[in-house]
Amino acid sequence: MLKFNNRQSKLKKLQETRRAYIEQLAFIRQFKKDEDGGLIVLTLLLLISMLVVGGMAVDFMRFESERAKLQSVSDRAVLTAAELDLDPTFDEEAVVRDFFTTAGYGSNIIGTPQVIDSGNSKSVSVISAIDMSTFFLRLIGLDELSAQAQSAATEGVGKVEISLVLDISGSMRDGGSTSLGRFGDMQAAAISFANKVLDPENGGQVSLNIVPYAGATNPNPYMFEYLNGVRIESSLKAEEITNGVADPYQVSSCLEFQSTDWTNAGMPGNGRAQIPHFMNWKIAASVMDWGWCPQDRSAIRYAISDAAEAATFINGIRMHDGTGTHYAMKYGLAALDPSTQPAFEYMNGIDVDGDGDGGDLVPDAFVNRPAAWSDAETRKIIVLMTDGRITEQVRPDDPLDEKNLTKELNEGRTGDRITITNASSNIDSFYDICDLAKDPLRDVEVFTVAFEVTGAGADQMKACASDPSMFFPAAGSQLIQVFEDIADQITDLRLSL
Repeated sequence: MLKFNNRQSKLKKLQETRRAYIEQLAFIRQFKKDEDGGLIVLTLLLLISMLVVGGMAVDFMRFESERAKLQSVSDRAVLTAAELDLDPTFDEEAVVRDFFTTAGYGSNIIGTPQVIDSGNSKSVSVISAIDMSTFFLRLIGLDELSAQAQSAATEGVGKVEISLVLDISGSMRDGGSTSLGRFGDMQAAAISFANKVLDPENGGQVSLNIVPYAGATNPNPYMFEYLNGVRIESSLKAEEITNGVADPYQVSSCLEFQSTDWTNAGMPGNGRAQIPHFMNWKIAASVMDWGWCPQDRSAIRYAISDAAEAATFINGIRMHDGTGTHYAMKYGLAALDPSTQPAFEYMNGIDVDGDGDGGDLVPDAFVNRPAAWSDAETRKIIVLMTDGRITEQVRPDDPLDEKNLTKELNEGRTGDRITITNASSNIDSFYDICDLAKDPLRDVEVFTVAFEVTGAGADQMKACASDPSMFFPAAGSQLIQVFEDIADQITDLRLSL
């Protein structure tokens, strides 16, 4: 009987176990079909992902904040160290290290702060880095981020090549604050600029090209010869010439351009024709010389190193006809282009004053200029001033017409005049050259000055400047201060990296 009862009990337990199993299986099958709560699961997964991504953004924000603080300390350290007087008793390296230590980054300097003192200029540089532990980026395997800062500052001038491009068009005789109108203000301002940048205390490392321009720009007869310019052959006799010109085709040396000349930064190509000797607008003979092309006395001077020489040249410039700013900008850039170096060497060898030693057109110290674009030690700068907008380019229909030497084309001679390029085309060429100068390959610093001009003329200058802060409007005697301010920016303390 006992055995029977045991069997019954075991059977009952087995049945209960089977029933529980069947119920669990039924529940699982029902659970598989039940979609209630699925959205909650998905939401939880998305929320977790968003929290991770948001956390990563926090890590990056922390990283950028640390990098910015390190860069700020680095910039202030080198600026302060470089600003110390050029005196060997100052320890610039110690100044840099003190800045970092005070800011809590004393152990983050990489290597040794570098100090280069050339006597008339000084540069200080430093590299630093900081490692920042991450909170959330470690979830994807990034346990820390490294922030690096690199700064350099220069005090003094160093090696500088400048092209000072000056408007000498006939309209410069108007306005201004002097008896010579704007022209007198320009001369005073340009001399003040030259005195500052060519100060002997700058160590003789600044070369100044002065580029006067009117309707065209005269590269000077020696550069004309170097470029194999083709002079107009005149059959006129000296005694037949008026306006005090014995041979009109030997007193100016401007070159015609071709379309390809606007696509590169160098001098115009070899074998270009001479621009005829003529006037378009009525001359003011008391202050102007005859010519759309400035005569050779008002041609470009290259690599001037002496302020007194620059002043003598500027005081001797005369006004001419027309406003061809695009030509001047082209020559201003070409005088900084390394492809012009052989021309500098050629002119250095010419003995103008007859003393047998040469160096009268380009000083011996600058025979190897212009420096390469890649020369990190040399700054290249253009300062461009105008009092009007760029105009069309006209020429006499007959370059050998004797009337070109005595009667302006716009004085009853409109039938003798042709337009070779319109104003719009010339403005485009101007912008092309400005863009070439500012291209990172060259990185020329372009300052522009609109002298008592508004509207289109000012807009053209503003568009050409390297930065809006490098465009200056000016009136009257203000021009002197503007030129001095630009000179200060060339010689003052600055971050150089």
